Amino acid sequence: MAPNCLSSVSRRRFLGWSAAGVGLSLGLNACSGNSVAPSTEVSNAGSQDFAGQQLRVFIYSGNTEKFFRESFVPAFQAKTGATVIPDPGWWDSIPKLKASPPGQPAFDLVLTDATQGYPAIREGMFQTIDMDRIVNKEKFPPSVLDNWVYEEGYGITFPGAGMVLAYNDDLVDFTPTGWGDLMRDEVTGKLGMYNSFYMSLHTFACMKVAQEGRPGTAAQEMANNLPEVMAFAKAQRDRVQYWWPTSTDMALNLDQGNSVIGNMHSNDMITAMRESAKLKTVVPKEDIAFVQLMWVIPADTPQKALAEEAINFLLSEEMQRAAAEMGEPTPILSVAKEMAAQDAAWKQVYPATETEIQKIQYYPYNAYSKDWDNIVATWDREVLRKG
Repeated sequence: MAPNCLSSVSRRRFLGWSAAGVGLSLGLNACSGNSVAPSTEVSNAGSQDFAGQQLRVFIYSGNTEKFFRESFVPAFQAKTGATVIPDPGWWDSIPKLKASPPGQPAFDLVLTDATQGYPAIREGMFQTIDMDRIVNKEKFPPSVLDNWVYEEGYGITFPGAGMVLAYNDDLVDFTPTGWGDLMRDEVTGKLGMYNSFYMSLHTFACMKVAQEGRPGTAAQEMANNLPEVMAFAKAQRDRVQYWWPTSTDMALNLDQGNSVIGNMHSNDMITAMRESAKLKTVVPKEDIAFVQLMWVIPADTPQKALAEEAINFLLSEEMQRAAAEMGEPTPILSVAKEMAAQDAAWKQVYPATETEIQKIQYYPYNAYSKDWDNIVATWDREVLRKG
């Protein structure tokens, strides 16, 4: 789950990256033209070229921290001889970097998302990566790398939690199939929705286009008719019974019947379904959306080469498999097929075929950038609260 820190990011800081990303699609081939063939896999045997060095890594708490400590740290340390120091948190990576002395950044490698990473890159906080050293990026489909962060060489983007439709099967007398079901009369006033707009405003867009007979066009609606989507959200806000702050809260409210249906993060829904048989989920084939995560390297770290080695290893099949086993998605087809074959809950919420993986889409961050401050203010004052 991405950090809920959107209101603290100003439009001025968030907007700069958007215009800069226009027209960069032709840069994708140039960026990877000298790369190793897709079959390349870095061996876990590795050399000890980095023996004695330290890598300080900012990661998200929860599943990512568990994966890091149990899988990545021991394997990477054995491979390189370096020592990894994980620093888990949510929205505190950028403030800690800004407070660091020159040449002594708090982290050598940072996991962040589009809401914080985009403006931080444009402020010069992260440096470009030697993409020739990230050979495992060739395992990722173009759909997850088709953005300016990768094309300009600042980071490797990949999907985090996906948006799923969650419900209490004991309390819903129909079988949900799509986002239009949130418009049904029998669930009015019983919805649970995330209080962060990056997810729930998109959910409202999905509801809007479904009601209008245009499922699958939510991203286009966000790009072309954002004011209408916001007006729809304000008009339909009374359908929501509970604005959940964390996935744990949503799972508890669904289980207790305080809400009966709503949006949810895929990784946390896997856990919820395993803990309560009455909690179920569906991932509508139309209007799929994932959090856009990224690995980036602070501008003045002296450990750039070690950080690049870590990114490459994180993109390996070995590490992607370990993360997927802890409930995360993977854009690597071979790993996704393995997970789908062995874990029914994982298969239910994540793409696992070549066609599905090629269709991975992120939340409409570009649309948000056009009117960031107004979206934040309207969402807080007129959607979360009845204005």
